[in-house]
Amino acid sequence: MKPTVRTHPNAVVIELEGDADLATVPEFQKVVREQMKAGVKRLIIDFTKVTFVNTPVWAVVVEYFQHASGAGTEFALAGIQGRVDASFKIVRLGDFITHLPTVDAALNAPDLTSKR
Repeated sequence: MKPTVRTHPNAVVIELEGDADLATVPEFQKVVREQMKAGVKRLIIDFTKVTFVNTPVWAVVVEYFQHASGAGTEFALAGIQGRVDASFKIVRLGDFITHLPTVDAALNAPDLTSKR
């Protein structure tokens, strides 16, 4: 998995592709932490092209979610589907992290804090 950062007028999107596993966590964590330091106001992590996610990757997502909550940053996940959706449901992140079906839906949402 290689994360790619895309800047939009109202958000930063981290696009992920491929398998998100233990081997890819350091690069993903580095990119997420760069966004933390930059103090972005709205961050969307795009899982549309991700084929597999394991627990350490979800831990990075939770780390940023906690940071975002404390920093007043709007945060959402987008494009979760297939095996990734099954993993997402098992770890129950959907109970507290905003997730939308597409990046466009997340970019166009007026408020990411209430879209679950």
